[in-house]
Formats: sequence, C-alpha cells, structure tokens
Amino acid sequence: MKVVLIDYISPIGHIPIINFYINKLYNKFDNIYLEDNIKSKVSKKKKILFLKIHSSFIFRFFQILKLFKNFKTQNVEKIVMLSYEPYIILLIGLFMDLTRFKIFIFEHDTLNQKKMLKFLSIGFMNKKIVHLVFQNQQKKLLETKFHRKAILTNHPIIKDSTNKRFNNKKKIILIPIRHHFKKKLIESFVENNTKFNFCILVKKSNLKKGLFLNFKNVKVKEFIKKEYISEVDALYLPLDPLVYRYRICSWVYMGIAYNKKIILENNFVYQFEKKRFPNHIILNEKKNINIKNPSSNNNKEIDRYNDLLIKNLKTIIINSKFKKNRRDGRVV
Repeated sequence: MKVVLIDYISPIGHIPIINFYINKLYNKFDNIYLEDNIKSKVSKKKKILFLKIHSSFIFRFFQILKLFKNFKTQNVEKIVMLSYEPYIILLIGLFMDLTRFKIFIFEHDTLNQKKMLKFLSIGFMNKKIVHLVFQNQQKKLLETKFHRKAILTNHPIIKDSTNKRFNNKKKIILIPIRHHFKKKLIESFVENNTKFNFCILVKKSNLKKGLFLNFKNVKVKEFIKKEYISEVDALYLPLDPLVYRYRICSWVYMGIAYNKKIILENNFVYQFEKKRFPNHIILNEKKNINIKNPSSNNNKEIDRYNDLLIKNLKTIIINSKFKKNRRDGRVV
C-alpha cells in the first residue's frame, strides 16, 4: 500500500511541525512532497521531493491536479495533507475521481468563517476526505454543519532543546499575539499587573503607531528569537474568541514546550486546554497570578504526549483499512 505525505503550501510557521512529522513518521511514507522554499529548513531525507509551486492560483491548481494524477498512475492509495486550500481540493474533485484515494487533511486555520467563500467550499469537497482536527469545536462544526468525517488528534509540542533558564529580578510576561487580539484586554492586563514587565509582539503597522508604548513596564517588538521564550516567566494570550473558536493557538504549545504558564481569558480555548494541560494553563483572574514553572518533569511529559500522538496517528492513517471497489477502484 503506497502512502504519501504532501504539504505543497509549506508555511514558514509550520516548519517545526513538518520536521516533527517527517522525523516521527518518515518510514511510513513512500514519498514526501514539500514546497521548494523550505528546502534548506527541513530534514535531509531521500524520499523528500520538493515542488516549485506557482503563486498564480490557476497555475497552482493545474500543478496539484497533475500531482494527483501522477499519484493515480503510481497506484498511491493514501494521501496525507499537512495543509490544504479548499478551492484547490474542490476543483480537483471536479476533474478527477478522488474517491480512489483515502485522503486525510489537517485542519489548521481553514475553518475561518470570516473567509466565507473558502469556508463554504469545504462542504462541497469530496465527502470521503477525512479531516484531522486539533480541537472539539472543529470536529463538531465539520460533523454537524458539513456532515463530514472528522477525527480528533493532538497538536505536536516541539520541545525546548536549549534547556536554558534565566533568573530575572523582575518577572517578564510575553504577549505574543500579533493578530486577532483584543487591545482592551492587553491594556487591562498590564494595568492590573504592575509588578511584572511585559514584552508585546505587534505587527509592523502597529509598531509604527506606537501601540502600548504609553506603559513604562512594556517593551514592544515586531519579532523575537524563539530562544527568548526561555527568558520569560509566562505567556498571556488575549485571544479573540470569534477567531479562535475553530482553530488552536500555536503559542499555547510553544509555551508548554518551554515549561511556561499560559494565562488565558475564560473562553473556549481556556476550557479546552485547561482540561488537557491543567498544570500549565491558568485563568486571568486579575490578581495573584502564579507564574511558577508548572512541571519539574516537563520533557518527559512532552515525550509521552508526542509518543501517544504518533501512536494514534499511525492507527488513524497508516493502519486504517482501505477498501476499493474492484470494478472502478473507488474507496468504499
């Protein structure tokens, strides 16, 4: 049985996750297809093939269509997509029969209802496609609104390899949300926690506006090196609940990787993640915030979490039964 992994989009922010899946599941795939622009940033493996994907939607569509037709010729039976474009998958299904494959697609920020046409196009994609989701709300939406099969899986936690720890005289809280945040929540949080210093990440346009510079205990930056997280004591994530209702926040998993407390508002993200990571997730109660490192065995806990993640993915993707109609080759 031939199984391929594909991420023709290969967003820069997904590179750690891409490397994680390659390193953990490499032997389970016959070939791995990635976008050429991340060639220097991923593991060097023989079965990894790099694609130069066109920026034009039309040309990109025909490239991916050709790739899927090649999969048919090569008798590929299972396709795992780490990211996808609903329009592309919908159109491919009009030009060829996708039911001859068993396709698994990971949902990241695809279920964004602010992008209504893209969102609605998911409902018209081939019904045999299986969605791999990172939280319950995604699963519920896909199953109830679109009547599609969705399976809950875990988001990888990429461990901190530096193991550096810093002792700051005045505690630092990182607020890393550049997009989809509530300005009033940040201002209120800073005002109510004057005993802390803050580092707030903002996009370039907000940096030029001088956003949050009226606070003496705040430093505003456009970017930080990943290692800077070792220097902070906690992360505060003032997430917009409308945006994050159907997606996870990668900063939660980044904070856990560095064994930091994650401070959240009382919304769905808090309720979902608190049950999974009770030692790391704390509620913003506007007083007496405890930001002591939550776990002395964090690396071992992460290893167990990731091992279970991979074990479950093997069961879902690799070991799942694949039946074809003998006459037409379709999945049944």
